Amino acid sequence: MTERRKMTFEELYDKIAVVREGGPLDPALKRLHYDPHQLECVLKPAKKGECTTCAGLPGHCPGKAFLDCLFDNVVTNAAGQWEFRPLTERCRERIDPVRIAPVLASKDLMATLQALVTAEAPVYAVIAPAFLSQFKDVDDGQLRTIFKRLGFSGMVEVSLFADILTLKEALEFDLAIQDEADYMLTSCCCPVWIQMIRKLHPELLKKVPGSVSPMVACGRVVKRLVPGAVTVFVGPCLAKKAEAREPDIRDAIDHVLTFKEVSDLFDAAEVKADDIPADLREHSSFAGRVYAVSKGVSEAVAVTLDRIRPDKPIKVKAIQADGVPECKRLLDDLVQGRTAANFLEGMGCAGGCVGGPRSLIDRSVATAKVREYAKKAPYPTPIDNPYVVELLSRLGIRTIEQLLEDDLVFTRRL
Repeated sequence: MTERRKMTFEELYDKIAVVREGGPLDPALKRLHYDPHQLECVLKPAKKGECTTCAGLPGHCPGKAFLDCLFDNVVTNAAGQWEFRPLTERCRERIDPVRIAPVLASKDLMATLQALVTAEAPVYAVIAPAFLSQFKDVDDGQLRTIFKRLGFSGMVEVSLFADILTLKEALEFDLAIQDEADYMLTSCCCPVWIQMIRKLHPELLKKVPGSVSPMVACGRVVKRLVPGAVTVFVGPCLAKKAEAREPDIRDAIDHVLTFKEVSDLFDAAEVKADDIPADLREHSSFAGRVYAVSKGVSEAVAVTLDRIRPDKPIKVKAIQADGVPECKRLLDDLVQGRTAANFLEGMGCAGGCVGGPRSLIDRSVATAKVREYAKKAPYPTPIDNPYVVELLSRLGIRTIEQLLEDDLVFTRRL
């Protein structure tokens, strides 16, 4: 076990690659689909994003950026709320206050837009794995370009960091579960689940690995690799707004926006998908992408464990609950000894993250879209994913032991 902990991820990747290809590793197949320049483009882009100009858009002056136009025409009142200043005759003809009102009503959205206008450092949209088909009339591949045109420096898919946390939890399962009586409670996805354990059964926290959520991992890594960066999480979950403010992890995410808030922004900026090119990136594995749906985390950990330890005699025997009543029931069953599972996964929303209160599409449709995207991933697990190996290396985490003992990026004190 000690020797295994000393193994580097490069060594583990090479070992898995030989198995994957069924024989001696062909150097031409190593790093399949891998372009090291892509991480540079995502995490170290130009200092400021390319802002949309509003030429031809009915609500704004020709040639003027949407954000400049917005802040030229709004002020904060005595109550700290945003409202329109008296509009010029020209602006009254062109600005639709009804369309822009939802943007002004969101403190988090307006704080984000202010950062886009005033921040000297890059501003990143970090988007949840549940993003598939959430935005009407916008292709998923166009989102990165849209965010850049609105002033963001880049968009990062949180599923890449779900990959890293899947790998961490699979390694922790391998280390901790040595007999049939052992069990783990997955920790790294849902803040509602963690709060439920804290409040109802704090004695179970010792069975929860101290992993941060993928959102927090993404924010921390971006800030570590791009000092001073502003991070904006985009997802379907209201609980993430509270999670981002928790004292031990509030260093990671500056602002949290829901899919609804971002949709309101797209409407206000009159985003037209017709002339927006797709900018697809393949950075995450099946395991990281499937996090957004019920049973996704345990499925990801199970396939990853089988990949890194096919000889482990004790396999992941998971049980899942989604929705608050089912999560409470699962915890009660555990405490009362009514479950034989060794890996317990809870999500506060029915259907998982895709069932979040600010998801914009039907839960079943969202689930199908996420699973379709997961199946298209070029890598089945995180250890097959060369972007995971490279990213960990850039963080100075090169061995299994270093990832398990990390207390700066991927770990928290529960």
